[in-house]
Amino acid sequence: MVEIKIDEVVPITPPAAEIVAGAQNLARHPDGSLWLNTSTTHPGLLRSSDSGRTWTAVPVYLPEVPSGQYLAGFTIARDGRLWLVHQVAPAGGGHIFDPLAFISFSADGARSWQSRALDYANLAPGAPEDPYASIQIAWCRPNFIEGPDGSLMLSASMRYDDWGDYLQPDQSRPGIRDVMIRTTDGGETWGDPTIVHQHATETAYALDPGDPEHIFAATRIQRKALPGEDAEEILKTTGVPYPPDSYIYKNGLLLESTDGGRSFREVPHGLTWFGAYRHTLLWTTSNVVIALSYAGQAPGRNEADNRKIARVSLNGGRTWVDATGMGTPFFNRAKMLHLDPPHPPEHLYEVGTTPTVELAANHFLSVCIYKGEGSLEAVSWHLEGLP
Repeated sequence: MVEIKIDEVVPITPPAAEIVAGAQNLARHPDGSLWLNTSTTHPGLLRSSDSGRTWTAVPVYLPEVPSGQYLAGFTIARDGRLWLVHQVAPAGGGHIFDPLAFISFSADGARSWQSRALDYANLAPGAPEDPYASIQIAWCRPNFIEGPDGSLMLSASMRYDDWGDYLQPDQSRPGIRDVMIRTTDGGETWGDPTIVHQHATETAYALDPGDPEHIFAATRIQRKALPGEDAEEILKTTGVPYPPDSYIYKNGLLLESTDGGRSFREVPHGLTWFGAYRHTLLWTTSNVVIALSYAGQAPGRNEADNRKIARVSLNGGRTWVDATGMGTPFFNRAKMLHLDPPHPPEHLYEVGTTPTVELAANHFLSVCIYKGEGSLEAVSWHLEGLP
């Protein structure tokens, strides 16, 4: 039976006085170093040259943008350039109060940055007469993906001003609407939008290493009832513990594209439980797919489970490891492999992703944050019981 075996847990001491706000993305530089995005400009990025055992703070200075930026997404391209997507941090509860969003890159190891404002409003199908009214980058935890031609893609929530009216006649308007955008000119311009899902956000992507047209997207679907739907019946499937006049979906969802991200479909049996979202996706060169998320609220439980779990496929998503050892084609029936090291339950982190890289064949490093201690930990692990 396939299981997660934790090899070592190493505390990451933030080399700065500020409390580390999160652990959003983990990326490998062409020189072999690892870079962690903490979501704050100070300490900013953390860099490790010894596979995650020790880390050095790399503050992020963005002179061309307003202060108080939340570093929502980060990656390192194959050419070594560092990329960030960011905006002013939202108010409590995720309310959007700053309309601006930016993408910045550094070609000199984070010593300097060039920033571009995103003209997201005119990415709406009816723009400029009917533009998007807001964009949410902060707290949406986007990750960049890079195509074989060097193009970069990421997505964010772009909304109309009446997005929250789920009963309006024009059903193309309601929803938090995850929209993928691209650059093919090194970041000078961003656009060419794809609507990934009208009712999803917080999407993680992974490209098939053998076929860049094939992309998995693990996301969070969240919406209220639409005209003609029986909310009570839907709640029996989603398990969302809210009254019918509130959200009836607040679940994890697996999407798939076979045309390089030009269109996405919901994978059959890809809907997971309430609270089972905030994904990190990893697709290795050995065709192993690892989807990390919260465990969520299982049937019969009274509250969501915030422990980190992995659903694993050993064959590029054709089947997923399950409790029988035979494998299942259904993502939502995959065995939940627990990643969390031993910690008191009250110390488990409630919000955020579990950024993960493969250090060597079947040797992984994940970063977890624990609210009790306010600490980051680098967790080394591998899969046991592989065929």
